[in-house]
Amino acid sequence: MLSHLSEESKQAAATTLPTSEEDLCPICYAHPISAIFRPCSHKSCKACINQHLMNNKDCFFCKATITGVDDFTKPTSS
Repeated sequence: MLSHLSEESKQAAATTLPTSEEDLCPICYAHPISAIFRPCSHKSCKACINQHLMNNKDCFFCKATITGVDDFTKPTSS
């Protein structure tokens, strides 16, 4: 599990930076938002949530118990 989380963190860190400040992870402000937490739907980069989940199971923002993490895809503007 630890090696998987470390690899996910490396991949998240290797992604290109977003063009908008609102697309940045609200925790580190260094990587684009790439993960969405279940069930609360808060968002961060994979590096931050993977690091957090090594020691804690609660959401950074609302303290809900995180039951899963999905890839975040920004909705397209119409």
